Amino acid sequence: MFNRNSKPRLRRSVTLMATAMLITAMSGCSSILTPIDGTPASRLPPELLGVRRSEYVPVPVVMLARHSGDDYILAEGDILGVYIEGVMPFSSPASVPTPPPVNFPDGNSDLPPSLGYPVAVQEHGIVNLPLLKPFSVEGMTVEEARTRIADEYQSRDILRSEDTYPIVSLMKERENNVTVIRYNAGAAVGADGTAAGYSLKLPTYQSDVLNALTLTGGLPGFNEKNEVLIFKTSRIPYQRRNEVMNQLMAGEIPCAGEMPYNLLPASDIPLEEGSYVMDDGLIEERFLIRIPLRLPPGQVPHIRPSDVELDDGDIVMVQSRETEFFYTGGLLPGGQFPLPRDYDLDVLGAMALAGQGLLNSQSGGRGGGGGGGMGGLARGLGGTSPTMLYIIRKLPCGRTFNIAVDVQQAMNDSNHNILVQPGDTLILRFKPHEELLNFGLGTFFTFGVSELFRN
Repeated sequence: MFNRNSKPRLRRSVTLMATAMLITAMSGCSSILTPIDGTPASRLPPELLGVRRSEYVPVPVVMLARHSGDDYILAEGDILGVYIEGVMPFSSPASVPTPPPVNFPDGNSDLPPSLGYPVAVQEHGIVNLPLLKPFSVEGMTVEEARTRIADEYQSRDILRSEDTYPIVSLMKERENNVTVIRYNAGAAVGADGTAAGYSLKLPTYQSDVLNALTLTGGLPGFNEKNEVLIFKTSRIPYQRRNEVMNQLMAGEIPCAGEMPYNLLPASDIPLEEGSYVMDDGLIEERFLIRIPLRLPPGQVPHIRPSDVELDDGDIVMVQSRETEFFYTGGLLPGGQFPLPRDYDLDVLGAMALAGQGLLNSQSGGRGGGGGGGMGGLARGLGGTSPTMLYIIRKLPCGRTFNIAVDVQQAMNDSNHNILVQPGDTLILRFKPHEELLNFGLGTFFTFGVSELFRN
């Protein structure tokens, strides 16, 4: 028999159900309303899996230092100490010879004290001495320069006595002006440091990457990349500096299926006439040198001696790791987290770092609004936790690629527990059946129990 109260009760039940569905949709029921597509992690191509940083080994620091050589080779910028009895300084044969002055180097020099008067080695190694025409000592050792000076004076009968022999020593070695730019050098983990610039005067046989790093804070720290960039401005003609730098900095990394390089005519850069080069190939090799400080095991570092030698005007740069972050959203607490520099972080570790417990019925209640309402209530009553993780991965060309990771499979199969890469965005969501289960549980315990008691 029809009950007159059944129609209002039915209307109230429908209203409560509609309210429950609305609350559920607003509180995390998103996989049904706004689905995301992604390629399963097990089907990813190798180039999208990333690299394991923990397997990298440091490059031996000895490869960052230049070979000093057995003998010092003279060139422009050196200063010689020269003493020639009776000539430099001049004195008559009847007078008592003037003793040579003794020169002590400054505290930053490793040179021993020298004797004589300063003589600068000029461009192309030219030296000017009293009573002689200018001649070159470029490429000679100090002993060879002494012999050359003695021969020049003896050939003009200026020095007749075999007992009179020039005293030649190195008073000051030539230096290179090198600029070092470092980001976050020595800053604490997580601290926002600023770029620091250093202007160094390095003796020619100490002008190398190792000395430049040692004098400006040591090897790169946690907040810096394991890589050193050297801008060889000493090789770039000044009038074409902007042109070459634009070619270096404007190169884009192509995506799969696109042309790998852009060919530029030789008229655009100072190379051999009629040749063509790749804008991120030969140009970079000539004017921008990248020296990695960690490499995969078994890989031999291809670091040439000329790569670590610094010339006058060169710029050394150690870049910051400020872009090496991953981001979280969805049912994960939204945030930005730094990636480890020297070890690996997989998706399960990234979820734990973001504060999301794995398969915990009480977790997931703090992120993205997904833990409130029906979803949070259902999980509190024994419902399921979200197990579908989407990774939005940035490609080098600027595009994005969606990866789907089943958290349950990732816990049992390492092929699904892939590595997190810089720039990744991790979005945790429910699977459709998980949302329906939580919706049913939440609806029953919220409205179904109350209706039972009403009856």
